Amino acid sequence: MSSFDDDESWMNYKPAAKFLPVVEGKTADCPAPGATDFDQLETPIFSKRQITLRIPPSYKGNLVHVTVNKNWLVCVLATPQTMLLRFFLPRALPPGEIPLEKYLAGYAISKVFLDYTGHHTLIPIVPQTSGLSADFLYIHGNGPKVRRVEKFKDHEITAVAFNRYMGTETSTGAILLGTSRGLIFETELSQDGSSPLQRKQVYDLGLGRTKYPITGLELLRLPNTNKYMVIATTPDRIYTFQENLKPDDRSLQFIFANYVNGQQMHGEEVIETELNYSLLQLYGEPNEKLPKQWAWLCGSGIRFGEISTEERAPKVLLGDNLIKLDFKQYKHLSYEERRQNAPRAMALTEYHALLLYSDHITGICLLNEKVVYEEYFHEQMGKLLNMLRDPFTGTIYVYTDKMFFNFRITDEQRDVWRIYLDKGQYDLAEIYAAEQPEHLDMVLVKKADAAFEKGDYNIAADFYAETTKPFEEVSLKFIQLENKRPIIRYVKKRLAMLDNDPNKIMVLVIWLVDLYLSQINYPRRTAQERAEWQSEFDEFMQGARVADCARQNKEPIRNLLKEHADSHNIAQFAIANGDYEEVIEQQISSDKFKDALHTLTQQDNLELYYKYCPILMDYLPEETIATLMSQGRKLDVKQLIPTLVLQESDKHIEQIIRYLEYAIYKLGETHEAVHNYILFLYAKYKPNKLLTYLENEGQDLSLIHYDLNYALIQCQQFKVNAATVFLMCLSKMWAAAVELALTFDLKLAKEIASKPALEEDREKMWLTIAQHEIQGTNDVKKALDLLKECELLRIEDLLPFFSDFEKIDDFKEPICEALKDYNQKIQELKHEMDECDKQAERVMKDLQNVRERSIRISAQENCNLCETFLMVKPFFIFVCGHKFHSDCLEKQILPMLSSDQSRRLTNLRQQLDTLVTKNVLDNITDEMIIQRAKLKTEIEELVAADCYYCGVMIDTIDQPFVSDWDQVNVDWE
Repeated sequence: MSSFDDDESWMNYKPAAKFLPVVEGKTADCPAPGATDFDQLETPIFSKRQITLRIPPSYKGNLVHVTVNKNWLVCVLATPQTMLLRFFLPRALPPGEIPLEKYLAGYAISKVFLDYTGHHTLIPIVPQTSGLSADFLYIHGNGPKVRRVEKFKDHEITAVAFNRYMGTETSTGAILLGTSRGLIFETELSQDGSSPLQRKQVYDLGLGRTKYPITGLELLRLPNTNKYMVIATTPDRIYTFQENLKPDDRSLQFIFANYVNGQQMHGEEVIETELNYSLLQLYGEPNEKLPKQWAWLCGSGIRFGEISTEERAPKVLLGDNLIKLDFKQYKHLSYEERRQNAPRAMALTEYHALLLYSDHITGICLLNEKVVYEEYFHEQMGKLLNMLRDPFTGTIYVYTDKMFFNFRITDEQRDVWRIYLDKGQYDLAEIYAAEQPEHLDMVLVKKADAAFEKGDYNIAADFYAETTKPFEEVSLKFIQLENKRPIIRYVKKRLAMLDNDPNKIMVLVIWLVDLYLSQINYPRRTAQERAEWQSEFDEFMQGARVADCARQNKEPIRNLLKEHADSHNIAQFAIANGDYEEVIEQQISSDKFKDALHTLTQQDNLELYYKYCPILMDYLPEETIATLMSQGRKLDVKQLIPTLVLQESDKHIEQIIRYLEYAIYKLGETHEAVHNYILFLYAKYKPNKLLTYLENEGQDLSLIHYDLNYALIQCQQFKVNAATVFLMCLSKMWAAAVELALTFDLKLAKEIASKPALEEDREKMWLTIAQHEIQGTNDVKKALDLLKECELLRIEDLLPFFSDFEKIDDFKEPICEALKDYNQKIQELKHEMDECDKQAERVMKDLQNVRERSIRISAQENCNLCETFLMVKPFFIFVCGHKFHSDCLEKQILPMLSSDQSRRLTNLRQQLDTLVTKNVLDNITDEMIIQRAKLKTEIEELVAADCYYCGVMIDTIDQPFVSDWDQVNVDWE
């Protein structure tokens, strides 16, 4: 196992920890140095447990070789017959037994290899006598057939790379074999005996050397790709090969093709070594297709790192970590002493490497190179032979020539956080300490301390806030800094992490308010810096927890704001707590009218608008009106009238009119006071707008929104004549309207004179206009124009307005025209009288013809309704020829009468019956006869107004036959 030359031995040699610092008193149950009392009670990371193999009692002998894969254990017993036993560990079944003695004549077993399925066993054998050559045996499953693979005669197999991707329980698939001369072969073995189908030499690492063993060989494939990787080790080198194979490639030779022809150079690392062997181990999660870590025990120590998972990565092995094992210091020892100081085997876990020596096992942490486990095996346990790991289950096994053990790994990562913490890798330490609050707290404290020392105070504040380090201690560290942002950051985070303790929340909030105000009002601050601090403070105060605390502790915070004389934040704080009235009062008293107006807009109490707008209107009329307009319908315009009437300057009046126009035309305000006020303002300041307003209101007195009498008074007071005339017209004051209109607009007067409904009124209005135009001027042309404009005026009406000395010649033509008109009208009236006489004569003739008209009926005529003789009862006969009994006709007509007509008919019948009864009892008078005839005539007008067939039925053709279906359904039932 060792190539050390025999040197002079130490006389007082005592076995100790190998290659690493001596750990006094270190055992399997001892914690790492510096561990706490609590750590000493923890279950050790590594603990062994003996496994009793069910070896048949007939076999007496020591274990020589053991290998395990996928819970299948294959062992070789040094019995007289050299027996191979095959166990399935999860089940307590008798092992498979395969005798090997007849295959080992002159040979010795050098190693035993078992594939990933646990069904293919390869046993290299080496000659023990001259004349023989190396060979190897192949066994499938429990045998019992053992085949000697002749194609590899003369080649001592020292390493095997099984194919976990192509191998099955019946065939190994393409596998790689490494030999003692540095050759790599490809072959395939199966249970049917036809294999190996081939023996291909794919690469030569020995380059002709007779002794250059391949000590480790692994075949890997990157998941979800066709990239294959090969790792091979010799005593002084580690090689890597990689290639992307085609999906249908079944041979592994293509991995090495580019390296053989020189197109590609394999990865290689050379080390100086005092060993004639090395050990390659890979680690992955149980049953993982691609291991994630590698470790190589070589002459310089333990090299380890990660395996590349990128398809196009130039390297297969990543990382160059080294745990030094100085073999040179033992060079002067004897062979036996050097053998005891050299590890015979190695097993790799996620964070540790277990090294097996001749009499003990040592566990080394890969992260800090410290020994965390060491256990010696006494002589009664037997001679330590090997240590191995099942890649399918992840279980580590150790065996001596007498016993078999497995190792239990408990919470392997328990101290990883501490290791990373000691190395200053705080992020990794935080990850591994996340599940243990006390460990995480220690990590965060260290992390925060480191950040503070580097000057990253804001980062340190974040970390300190997450720790249990005393608040006062951390605060004192930060408060000494000139930059106060870290202390504010720290306190804010601690505030966010507090439970609902109102006292603690109050203390932190008030302190933060004080810190912020100090920064905002610091004299040397620029405007931009002050704005940034103010923005941050505003955001802080808007937080739910802070706002709630501020509402509950108004007085202390208000006093603090006053101490800093920060008027802006005093206002903001009052606003936040709904004290708008106080803020506005302060701002107005400080002549900050714009700020007061802004504060007013931030609140919802409309009463404050009515209260403070009169004051603000004095100084900010335009802005105040804009604010009122922004509130829209929220404000009651009529309540703002007292605010508006106090202002009389031009700029105020302009804005007041703007708001009232907005209220009327945009908001649809209809209150009389509002309309009266804008009417007043128009009349006094904007008379040119008044008539437009009145016209928009319309001429329907029921729809106007102002007081007509008030409007008329204002218009007369401010002499808005056009508007006054308009209002007089609404009041039907035609004469006054015309008289006023004549003072400034003759055309308007004429329009008004044409509006009265009565012809007599219109004539009077026109006479007034004529008098105004003619009297005193004797202007004949104007008189003639008036006669043309108004048909109601006649020449004789206008003559009185001329003086007595006016010549008649000027009126000759209009007088002649008037006489012609009178003559024409007389002729028209005479013609109409003649037409009336002719119409009267025609009517007299028609009446005479009606009196002489008669209809002849025979005794056999029937009623058109009941088909019985007509003359047996009173009847009606119509000019169309239809004949009906009076009662038959009444029965048909009655349903078609309206409710009023039905009641009227019933009433007439009752009156007629009463009259008939009275006639029987009393003497009949002429008055009674007349009354009876009148009643019968009214009844006949209701019943026999038209023929039932020719008139009534045609008029009611669009009416349904059935109007009451519910009654019909009842009748049918």
